[in-house]
Amino acid sequence: MSFRMLRIRDTWIWLAKFCLFLVLVTLAPLVSRAQEEGPPAKQQGEPPAAKLTGARLRIPLPIKGSIDTNVKQSLQRLLSRLADGDPRPVVILEMDATKAEQTNGSEFERSLSLARFLTSKEAARLKTVAYLKGKIEGHAVLIPLACEQIVMHPDAELGNAGIDESSISMTMRHAYEEIAGYRNTLPPELALGMLDPNLEIYRVNNRRFVDGTQYEKLKAEGEVATSEKLVERGKMALLTATELRQDLQLISHVSENYRQLATQLEIPENQITQDLGLDRDWKAARFIMDGTISNRMVQRTSLSMQDAIQGGVNFVLIDLRSVGGDPIACENMVNFLLGLPDSVHTVALITDEALANSALIAMACDEIAIAPNAKLGGTGEYVYSREGRRDLENYLVRISPEANRSWSVWGAMNDPDLEVFRYERPGTALTKYLCEREAAELPDAKEWKQGQEITTAKEPLQLSGSKALDWGIADSQAASVAEVAQHYGLPEELEVPKQNWAHRFVEVLASPSLAFFCLFVGVMAMISEFKAPGIGVPGFIAAICFGLFFWSRFLNGTAGWLEAMLFVGGVFFILMELFVLPGFGIFGLGGGLMVITAIVLAMQTFVWPQTDYELEQVPYSLGTVVVVFFGMIAAAIFAKHILPKTPYLNQTMLDAPDEETMEEIRRRETIVDLTHLVGNTGKALTPLRPSGKAKIGHEIVSVTSDGDMIEQGEKVVVVEVRGNYAIVRSTT
Repeated sequence: MSFRMLRIRDTWIWLAKFCLFLVLVTLAPLVSRAQEEGPPAKQQGEPPAAKLTGARLRIPLPIKGSIDTNVKQSLQRLLSRLADGDPRPVVILEMDATKAEQTNGSEFERSLSLARFLTSKEAARLKTVAYLKGKIEGHAVLIPLACEQIVMHPDAELGNAGIDESSISMTMRHAYEEIAGYRNTLPPELALGMLDPNLEIYRVNNRRFVDGTQYEKLKAEGEVATSEKLVERGKMALLTATELRQDLQLISHVSENYRQLATQLEIPENQITQDLGLDRDWKAARFIMDGTISNRMVQRTSLSMQDAIQGGVNFVLIDLRSVGGDPIACENMVNFLLGLPDSVHTVALITDEALANSALIAMACDEIAIAPNAKLGGTGEYVYSREGRRDLENYLVRISPEANRSWSVWGAMNDPDLEVFRYERPGTALTKYLCEREAAELPDAKEWKQGQEITTAKEPLQLSGSKALDWGIADSQAASVAEVAQHYGLPEELEVPKQNWAHRFVEVLASPSLAFFCLFVGVMAMISEFKAPGIGVPGFIAAICFGLFFWSRFLNGTAGWLEAMLFVGGVFFILMELFVLPGFGIFGLGGGLMVITAIVLAMQTFVWPQTDYELEQVPYSLGTVVVVFFGMIAAAIFAKHILPKTPYLNQTMLDAPDEETMEEIRRRETIVDLTHLVGNTGKALTPLRPSGKAKIGHEIVSVTSDGDMIEQGEKVVVVEVRGNYAIVRSTT
């Protein structure tokens, strides 16, 4: 190349460097400013980052029949939902053997079939975690061996795999070696120690597990520094959660509940709820709770739900559209939902609003489906007082573990003074929304960092559906019943169970007006019966009225055995005062107070008012006392002035004789003259102790012994006559 060409090339290179220098000088401030402002926002059309998903599947124990096929089909349906590029969802296989009948009886072939599916190439797209509760024994042990991870409840145990076998075949040994060796969650040697009682298992040099033969060989070669016999010959290994976690360090975690498990697996809590798409043969029913929550609504819904579940319904959809209401009724509904069997799955659908304490009903459901523009929490029909907020907070703390949800957000929806913050766990994508009290009670509280407050001072927290989904408070998005049905493969039109005649009859009885009417008539009839001792028409009417009153109160959830026992005891003491121990009034007064107390308590759900709502109900309860008082007055008037003049009814009671009748009775008694019988003998027709009847001559008269008791049939003689009766003496 010529010298001229070299100079031209150098000139162009120098010009390029100069231009690059100018570009860098110009862009440097812009780059610095962009770094200070943070990363650019996502474009509107940019898809959101994929989130880790989780699902939970209960494996019924013992494993027999078609259980393995059902579980495999459930997992295959979950696999069919995954698109290419989706992250591996965490599938928690829950094995609960807390009942004695669940520990034994798992079939080897069924258990092995399911274990091989879990270790197959098809299931490799799932991250399987076994969560064990109770004593997992028998061939069900193969299932946790086939999982990538084992988490146990503190009270759980694992082992005794050969408990149902009289002898262990080579096929079984090879199967346990194959499954345990594939995952190596537990060493194959330890798995065989759980199966075969003829083996001895040792832990050598802290991390190696060998059988007795291998141990002797290593010991002879001088390769044993430390050793520990884990399983003796003649026994099968049965290891606790503490032994597997702390001593052997073979399982990943020990977890008391799903909230802890979600944190340990670094999965948002709302993604660990049971995915109903994993199950099959669901029989669904829809229940509508629309309007103000009242005790009658809760009673009607819970009765219908209970009947439906007894009829085979195992998927309950609660269509919730409410502004809140009676706090006692809301708590009763929450308690009812939390008490349903595990086989029944509940979903709360919120398409419009669930304000104030009606949101607690959604909290108690296994899953919450919500429309993006719906409202959850906030000001509603009922506002708690300061005392009521404290009671509500303690109640939420108590039910939170059972509901598998944090309680802070739900408390803030009803408590404007409760401050809730966003908490993050550094190094993870996990977030929680907690108040300081709940955050301090976390088992790993020091690992969570408090962030921005999400509540507004003096205002109850209200979330839109979109925010509830973003924060993990709600579980899925649905704007209609059809969307929920489509998501779970259910019919678009879910049946709304109709009330039967018994439920409608209870509702009529539970109405306050009819309850007061039964109470009023019952008091009147009872007092009328007391004026005419014996079981007559008034007594029958009183029994019917009081029976209807207490039955309706019992079915309405405000009366129980305490009220019934108080009422029956009160009536008993009143009867004792009238007919057994008259004179002092203690039994009568005490019995009357017991009756009034029973009736007052039957009108309310508490014994002594402690919250503002209960204080508001006291006037209605005391109104029953007024009803009883006026019932007594009306009964006295009715019995004295109206009943004796009423045709047919005037025969149901006995009035005291008037003056003319009494005078006639006295006249008849004075004209009776028995003096002619003195000295005559006869025979006692009844035992004379001392009074009775005797036949003197041809007359039967009333007689009285002059001292000694005279038996029936003895001969007597009349010694004296006093008025209309004779004094007799035995002739023997």
